[in-house]
Amino acid sequence: MSTCTKCKAALPEGAVYCPMCGKKQVAEKRKTLKRANGTGSVYKLSGRRTRPWVATKGKVIIGYYERKTDALEALDKLAGRTVAERYNFTFSQVYDEWSKEHFRSVGDAAKVSYGAAYKKFEPLYDRKFRDLRTADFQAVIGAHANQSTATLSNCKLLASQMSKWAIREEIATTNFAAFIRLPKKETKEKEIFTPEDIAALTADDSDTARVILMMIYTGMRIGELFKLPVEDYHGTYAIGGEKTKAGKNRVIPIRPEGQRYFQYFASIANDERLLSGYAAKNTQQFREVYFYPLLDKLGIKRKTPHSTRHTYASWALQSKIAPENLQKILGHAKFATTAEIYYHSDADTLVSAVLNASNRVSNLKQTDTDEN
Repeated sequence: MSTCTKCKAALPEGAVYCPMCGKKQVAEKRKTLKRANGTGSVYKLSGRRTRPWVATKGKVIIGYYERKTDALEALDKLAGRTVAERYNFTFSQVYDEWSKEHFRSVGDAAKVSYGAAYKKFEPLYDRKFRDLRTADFQAVIGAHANQSTATLSNCKLLASQMSKWAIREEIATTNFAAFIRLPKKETKEKEIFTPEDIAALTADDSDTARVILMMIYTGMRIGELFKLPVEDYHGTYAIGGEKTKAGKNRVIPIRPEGQRYFQYFASIANDERLLSGYAAKNTQQFREVYFYPLLDKLGIKRKTPHSTRHTYASWALQSKIAPENLQKILGHAKFATTAEIYYHSDADTLVSAVLNASNRVSNLKQTDTDEN
Protein backbone atom coordinates (compact mmCIF):
# COMPACT_ATOMS: atom_id res chain seq x y z
CA MET A 1 0.00 0.00 0.00
CA SER A 2 1.33 3.46 -0.90
CA THR A 3 1.67 6.30 1.59
CA CYS A 4 1.30 10.08 1.40
CA THR A 5 4.46 11.84 0.33
CA LYS A 6 3.92 14.46 3.06
CA CYS A 7 2.27 12.95 6.16
CA LYS A 8 2.98 9.26 5.35
CA ALA A 9 -0.65 8.30 5.98
CA ALA A 10 -1.97 5.26 4.12
CA LEU A 11 -3.56 6.15 0.78
CA PRO A 12 -6.52 4.44 -0.87
CA GLU A 13 -5.58 2.80 -4.19
CA GLY A 14 -5.50 5.35 -7.01
CA ALA A 15 -5.86 8.37 -4.68
CA VAL A 16 -4.74 11.68 -6.21
CA TYR A 17 -5.02 13.64 -2.93
CA CYS A 18 -4.27 12.51 0.64
CA PRO A 19 -7.54 12.22 2.66
CA MET A 20 -5.64 13.27 5.81
CA CYS A 21 -3.61 16.34 4.81
CA GLY A 22 -4.92 17.08 1.30
CA LYS A 23 -1.46 16.86 -0.32
CA LYS A 24 -1.56 16.12 -4.06
CA GLN A 25 0.37 12.95 -4.81
CA VAL A 26 3.05 13.16 -7.51
CA ALA A 27 3.61 10.18 -9.79
CA GLU A 28 6.78 8.27 -8.96
CA LYS A 29 9.77 9.00 -11.15
CA ARG A 30 11.87 6.16 -12.40
CA LYS A 31 15.63 6.45 -12.49
CA THR A 32 16.60 4.21 -15.38
CA LEU A 33 19.99 2.60 -15.97
CA LYS A 34 20.49 2.00 -19.68
CA ARG A 35 21.68 -1.48 -20.56
CA ALA A 36 22.36 -3.26 -23.82
CA ASN A 37 19.29 -3.76 -25.99
CA GLY A 38 17.40 -6.94 -25.16
CA THR A 39 19.08 -7.50 -21.77
CA GLY A 40 16.46 -5.76 -19.62
CA SER A 41 16.64 -2.61 -17.51
CA VAL A 42 16.92 -1.57 -13.88
CA TYR A 43 15.31 1.48 -12.28
CA LYS A 44 14.81 2.86 -8.78
CA LEU A 45 11.44 3.78 -7.31
CA SER A 46 11.21 7.04 -5.37
CA GLY A 47 10.42 7.23 -1.67
CA ARG A 48 11.59 5.16 1.28
CA ARG A 49 11.20 1.50 0.37
CA THR A 50 12.72 -1.74 1.56
CA ARG A 51 13.21 -2.93 -2.01
CA PRO A 52 13.33 0.16 -4.28
CA TRP A 53 15.23 -1.40 -7.21
CA VAL A 54 13.15 -2.93 -10.01
CA ALA A 55 14.46 -5.30 -12.69
CA THR A 56 12.40 -5.57 -15.88
CA LYS A 57 12.70 -7.22 -19.26
CA GLY A 58 10.35 -5.98 -21.92
CA LYS A 59 7.08 -5.22 -20.11
CA VAL A 60 7.62 -7.93 -17.51
CA ILE A 61 8.81 -7.08 -13.97
CA ILE A 62 11.41 -9.66 -12.92
CA GLY A 63 11.39 -8.55 -9.28
CA TYR A 64 12.00 -5.89 -6.61
CA TYR A 65 15.39 -5.72 -4.87
CA GLU A 66 17.10 -4.01 -1.96
CA ARG A 67 20.26 -3.19 -3.90
CA LYS A 68 20.98 -2.23 -7.48
CA THR A 69 23.54 -5.04 -7.78
CA ASP A 70 20.86 -7.55 -6.79
CA ALA A 71 18.59 -6.31 -9.59
CA LEU A 72 21.47 -6.47 -12.10
CA GLU A 73 22.37 -9.96 -10.94
CA ALA A 74 18.79 -11.11 -11.51
CA LEU A 75 18.94 -9.90 -15.12
CA ASP A 76 22.35 -11.47 -15.65
CA LYS A 77 21.19 -14.82 -14.29
CA LEU A 78 18.26 -14.56 -16.67
CA ALA A 79 20.78 -14.02 -19.49
CA GLY A 80 22.87 -16.97 -18.30
CA ARG A 81 25.73 -15.11 -16.60
CA THR A 82 26.43 -13.93 -13.05
CA VAL A 83 27.58 -10.55 -11.80
CA ALA A 84 30.94 -12.07 -10.88
CA GLU A 85 31.41 -13.39 -14.42
CA ARG A 86 30.60 -10.01 -15.93
CA TYR A 87 32.84 -8.23 -13.43
CA ASN A 88 35.76 -10.39 -14.55
CA PHE A 89 35.22 -9.88 -18.28
CA THR A 90 38.44 -9.76 -20.28
CA PHE A 91 39.22 -7.20 -22.96
CA SER A 92 38.06 -9.67 -25.63
CA GLN A 93 34.81 -10.42 -23.83
CA VAL A 94 34.03 -6.73 -23.44
CA TYR A 95 34.72 -6.23 -27.16
CA ASP A 96 32.40 -9.12 -28.06
CA GLU A 97 29.52 -7.79 -25.95
CA TRP A 98 30.10 -4.14 -26.87
CA SER A 99 30.27 -4.90 -30.61
CA LYS A 100 27.04 -6.94 -30.53
CA GLU A 101 25.26 -3.80 -29.39
CA HIS A 102 27.24 -1.07 -31.15
CA PHE A 103 27.47 -2.70 -34.58
CA ARG A 104 23.69 -2.54 -34.98
CA SER A 105 23.90 1.20 -35.57
CA VAL A 106 27.05 1.57 -37.73
CA GLY A 107 27.89 0.81 -41.35
CA ASP A 108 30.18 -1.82 -42.81
CA ALA A 109 33.11 0.60 -43.13
CA ALA A 110 32.94 1.43 -39.41
CA LYS A 111 32.80 -2.26 -38.51
CA VAL A 112 35.92 -2.92 -40.58
CA SER A 113 37.67 0.05 -38.96
CA TYR A 114 36.81 -1.11 -35.43
CA GLY A 115 37.90 -4.65 -36.31
CA ALA A 116 41.28 -3.43 -37.54
CA ALA A 117 41.76 -1.36 -34.38
CA TYR A 118 40.81 -4.35 -32.20
CA LYS A 119 43.63 -6.42 -33.72
CA LYS A 120 46.16 -3.86 -32.44
CA PHE A 121 45.08 -4.62 -28.85
CA GLU A 122 46.01 -8.31 -29.02
CA PRO A 123 48.39 -8.07 -26.00
CA LEU A 124 45.36 -7.09 -23.86
CA TYR A 125 42.92 -9.74 -25.12
CA ASP A 126 43.13 -11.94 -21.99
CA ARG A 127 43.54 -9.15 -19.43
CA LYS A 128 40.63 -8.37 -17.10
CA PHE A 129 39.16 -5.15 -18.39
CA ARG A 130 38.66 -3.68 -14.90
CA ASP A 131 42.43 -3.97 -14.29
CA LEU A 132 43.45 -2.01 -17.38
CA ARG A 133 44.84 1.49 -16.94
CA THR A 134 45.93 4.30 -19.23
CA ALA A 135 49.49 2.92 -19.28
CA ASP A 136 48.24 -0.38 -20.72
CA PHE A 137 46.38 1.33 -23.54
CA GLN A 138 49.26 3.74 -24.09
CA ALA A 139 51.68 0.82 -24.48
CA VAL A 140 49.61 -0.50 -27.38
CA ILE A 141 49.63 2.92 -29.05
CA GLY A 142 53.40 3.13 -28.53
CA ALA A 143 53.94 -0.27 -30.13
CA HIS A 144 52.19 1.02 -33.26
CA ALA A 145 53.57 4.57 -33.23
CA ASN A 146 54.66 4.21 -36.86
CA GLN A 147 51.03 3.84 -37.95
CA SER A 148 49.05 6.74 -39.35
CA THR A 149 47.33 9.26 -37.09
CA ALA A 150 43.96 8.03 -38.39
CA THR A 151 44.78 4.43 -37.39
CA LEU A 152 45.91 5.44 -33.90
CA SER A 153 42.87 7.68 -33.47
CA ASN A 154 40.65 4.71 -34.29
CA CYS A 155 42.45 2.66 -31.62
CA LYS A 156 41.83 5.36 -29.02
CA LEU A 157 38.20 5.67 -30.09
CA LEU A 158 37.66 1.92 -29.78
CA ALA A 159 39.23 1.70 -26.31
CA SER A 160 37.20 4.70 -25.13
CA GLN A 161 33.92 3.34 -26.51
CA MET A 162 34.55 -0.02 -24.84
CA SER A 163 35.42 1.70 -21.56
CA LYS A 164 32.18 3.69 -21.58
CA TRP A 165 30.23 0.48 -22.16
CA ALA A 166 32.14 -1.26 -19.33
CA ILE A 167 31.33 1.63 -16.96
CA ARG A 168 27.67 1.40 -17.84
CA GLU A 169 27.74 -2.35 -17.22
CA GLU A 170 29.55 -1.78 -13.87
CA ILE A 171 32.66 -3.66 -15.03
CA ALA A 172 34.88 -0.58 -14.79
CA THR A 173 34.64 2.74 -12.96
CA THR A 174 36.85 5.06 -15.04
CA ASN A 175 37.42 5.64 -18.74
CA PHE A 176 41.21 5.39 -18.65
CA ALA A 177 41.33 5.26 -22.47
CA ALA A 178 40.24 8.91 -22.55
CA PHE A 179 43.72 9.86 -21.29
CA ILE A 180 45.59 8.16 -24.16
CA ARG A 181 48.03 10.54 -25.85
CA LEU A 182 48.60 10.10 -29.56
CA PRO A 183 52.14 10.69 -30.82
CA LYS A 184 52.66 13.94 -32.67
CA LYS A 185 53.55 13.44 -36.31
CA GLU A 186 55.52 15.80 -38.48
CA THR A 187 53.34 17.43 -41.11
CA LYS A 188 54.28 15.83 -44.39
CA GLU A 189 53.99 17.37 -47.80
CA LYS A 190 50.79 16.07 -49.36
CA GLU A 191 51.59 13.52 -52.05
CA ILE A 192 49.93 13.57 -55.46
CA PHE A 193 49.89 11.29 -58.48
CA THR A 194 52.41 12.57 -61.02
CA PRO A 195 51.69 12.79 -64.78
CA GLU A 196 53.84 9.66 -65.16
CA ASP A 197 51.75 7.84 -62.53
CA ILE A 198 48.52 8.81 -64.29
CA ALA A 199 49.91 7.70 -67.67
CA ALA A 200 50.78 4.29 -66.20
CA LEU A 201 47.29 3.93 -64.69
CA THR A 202 45.64 4.99 -67.96
CA ALA A 203 47.63 2.39 -69.89
CA ASP A 204 46.73 -0.37 -67.43
CA ASP A 205 43.59 -2.21 -68.55
CA SER A 206 42.23 -3.10 -65.11
CA ASP A 207 39.13 -2.11 -63.18
CA THR A 208 41.28 -1.05 -60.24
CA ALA A 209 43.17 1.44 -62.41
CA ARG A 210 39.83 2.78 -63.62
CA VAL A 211 38.57 3.24 -60.04
CA ILE A 212 41.76 5.12 -59.06
CA LEU A 213 41.42 7.39 -62.09
CA MET A 214 37.76 8.05 -61.21
CA MET A 215 38.88 9.36 -57.82
CA ILE A 216 41.68 11.40 -59.37
CA TYR A 217 39.35 13.02 -61.90
CA THR A 218 36.64 13.90 -59.35
CA GLY A 219 38.39 14.34 -55.99
CA MET A 220 35.85 11.96 -54.45
CA ARG A 221 36.67 10.15 -51.22
CA ILE A 222 37.04 6.40 -51.58
CA GLY A 223 33.98 5.79 -49.39
CA GLU A 224 31.92 8.25 -51.42
CA LEU A 225 32.70 6.50 -54.68
CA PHE A 226 31.92 3.04 -53.29
CA LYS A 227 28.51 4.24 -52.04
CA LEU A 228 27.58 6.28 -55.12
CA PRO A 229 24.21 5.11 -56.57
CA VAL A 230 23.96 4.73 -60.34
CA GLU A 231 21.00 7.13 -60.32
CA ASP A 232 23.23 9.90 -58.92
CA TYR A 233 25.64 9.69 -61.88
CA HIS A 234 24.72 12.28 -64.54
CA GLY A 235 27.39 12.02 -67.24
CA THR A 236 29.46 15.12 -66.54
CA TYR A 237 28.84 15.23 -62.80
CA ALA A 238 27.65 13.17 -59.86
CA ILE A 239 25.54 13.97 -56.81
CA GLY A 240 26.97 12.44 -53.70
CA GLY A 241 29.23 12.75 -50.73
CA GLU A 242 29.53 11.75 -47.10
CA LYS A 243 31.43 12.43 -43.86
CA THR A 244 30.43 16.06 -43.31
CA LYS A 245 27.22 18.06 -43.69
CA ALA A 246 28.99 20.17 -46.30
CA GLY A 247 30.07 17.04 -48.15
CA LYS A 248 26.66 15.42 -48.52
CA ASN A 249 24.49 15.77 -51.63
CA ARG A 250 26.96 18.05 -53.37
CA VAL A 251 27.58 18.46 -57.09
CA ILE A 252 30.83 16.71 -58.03
CA PRO A 253 32.08 17.66 -61.54
CA ILE A 254 33.80 14.86 -63.48
CA ARG A 255 36.78 15.95 -65.54
CA PRO A 256 36.39 14.96 -69.22
CA GLU A 257 39.29 12.49 -68.98
CA GLY A 258 37.43 10.51 -66.32
CA GLN A 259 33.92 10.39 -67.79
CA ARG A 260 34.51 7.18 -69.79
CA TYR A 261 35.35 5.28 -66.58
CA PHE A 262 32.06 6.28 -64.98
CA GLN A 263 30.24 5.23 -68.16
CA TYR A 264 32.01 1.86 -68.06
CA PHE A 265 31.00 1.03 -64.48
CA ALA A 266 27.45 2.27 -65.08
CA SER A 267 27.19 -0.25 -67.93
CA ILE A 268 28.28 -3.24 -65.81
CA ALA A 269 26.53 -2.32 -62.54
CA ASN A 270 24.43 -5.21 -61.18
CA ASP A 271 22.62 -3.35 -58.39
CA GLU A 272 21.92 0.24 -57.36
CA ARG A 273 25.60 1.08 -56.65
CA LEU A 274 27.75 2.37 -59.50
CA LEU A 275 30.67 0.12 -58.49
CA SER A 276 28.53 -2.96 -57.85
CA GLY A 277 30.21 -4.68 -60.80
CA TYR A 278 33.69 -4.14 -59.33
CA ALA A 279 35.49 -6.98 -57.51
CA ALA A 280 36.23 -5.10 -54.25
CA LYS A 281 33.14 -4.89 -52.05
CA ASN A 282 34.43 -2.46 -49.39
CA THR A 283 37.12 0.17 -48.96
CA GLN A 284 39.35 -1.99 -46.75
CA GLN A 285 39.43 -4.79 -49.34
CA PHE A 286 40.08 -2.20 -52.06
CA ARG A 287 43.12 -0.83 -50.24
CA GLU A 288 44.73 -4.10 -49.22
CA VAL A 289 43.88 -6.44 -52.10
CA TYR A 290 43.72 -4.12 -55.12
CA PHE A 291 45.00 -0.55 -54.62
CA TYR A 292 48.47 -1.06 -53.11
CA PRO A 293 49.29 -4.21 -55.13
CA LEU A 294 48.51 -2.33 -58.37
CA LEU A 295 50.73 0.61 -57.40
CA ASP A 296 53.56 -1.86 -56.68
CA LYS A 297 52.98 -3.66 -59.98
CA LEU A 298 53.13 -0.41 -61.98
CA GLY A 299 56.16 0.90 -60.09
CA ILE A 300 54.23 3.83 -58.63
CA LYS A 301 55.47 5.11 -55.27
CA ARG A 302 53.03 4.07 -52.55
CA LYS A 303 50.47 6.71 -51.69
CA THR A 304 47.18 6.56 -49.81
CA PRO A 305 43.87 6.58 -51.73
CA HIS A 306 43.37 10.07 -50.27
CA SER A 307 46.24 11.26 -52.48
CA THR A 308 43.78 11.18 -55.37
CA ARG A 309 41.94 14.11 -53.72
CA HIS A 310 45.20 16.02 -53.31
CA THR A 311 45.89 15.44 -57.01
CA TYR A 312 42.48 16.82 -58.02
CA ALA A 313 42.92 19.80 -55.68
CA SER A 314 46.37 20.50 -57.13
CA TRP A 315 44.90 20.64 -60.63
CA ALA A 316 42.12 22.91 -59.41
CA LEU A 317 44.66 25.31 -57.92
CA GLN A 318 46.69 25.39 -61.12
CA SER A 319 43.46 26.08 -63.02
CA LYS A 320 42.91 29.11 -60.74
CA ILE A 321 39.57 27.85 -59.46
CA ALA A 322 38.18 30.03 -56.66
CA PRO A 323 38.94 28.53 -53.21
CA GLU A 324 35.29 28.77 -52.14
CA ASN A 325 34.25 26.74 -55.21
CA LEU A 326 36.93 24.16 -54.53
CA GLN A 327 35.66 23.91 -50.95
CA LYS A 328 32.19 23.05 -52.26
CA ILE A 329 33.48 20.51 -54.79
CA LEU A 330 35.61 18.68 -52.23
CA GLY A 331 32.94 18.88 -49.53
CA HIS A 332 35.11 20.48 -46.86
CA ALA A 333 33.12 21.60 -43.83
CA LYS A 334 35.73 24.24 -42.96
CA PHE A 335 37.58 26.57 -45.28
CA ALA A 336 40.75 25.94 -43.26
CA THR A 337 40.86 22.42 -44.71
CA THR A 338 40.75 23.80 -48.23
CA ALA A 339 43.30 26.46 -47.34
CA GLU A 340 45.76 23.71 -46.44
CA ILE A 341 45.92 22.86 -50.15
CA TYR A 342 47.39 26.29 -50.76
CA TYR A 343 49.75 25.91 -47.82
CA HIS A 344 51.15 22.66 -49.25
CA SER A 345 51.42 23.90 -52.82
CA ASP A 346 54.80 23.94 -54.53
CA ALA A 347 56.67 27.24 -54.91
CA ASP A 348 56.14 27.55 -58.69
CA THR A 349 52.36 27.18 -58.29
CA LEU A 350 52.20 29.76 -55.50
CA VAL A 351 54.39 32.27 -57.35
CA SER A 352 52.27 31.79 -60.47
CA ALA A 353 49.08 32.35 -58.47
CA VAL A 354 50.43 35.59 -56.97
CA LEU A 355 51.63 36.90 -60.36
CA ASN A 356 48.29 36.14 -61.97
CA ALA A 357 46.47 37.92 -59.16
CA SER A 358 48.82 40.90 -59.49
CA ASN A 359 48.27 41.05 -63.23
CA ARG A 360 44.50 40.99 -62.76
CA VAL A 361 44.73 43.92 -60.31
CA SER A 362 46.95 45.87 -62.74
CA ASN A 363 44.51 45.26 -65.57
CA LEU A 364 41.62 46.51 -63.44
CA LYS A 365 43.54 49.67 -62.51
CA GLN A 366 44.43 50.28 -66.17
CA THR A 367 40.77 49.87 -67.14
CA ASP A 368 39.73 52.42 -64.50
CA THR A 369 42.38 54.87 -65.78
CA ASP A 370 41.26 54.50 -69.40
CA GLU A 371 37.62 55.07 -68.43
CA ASN A 372 38.53 58.23 -66.50
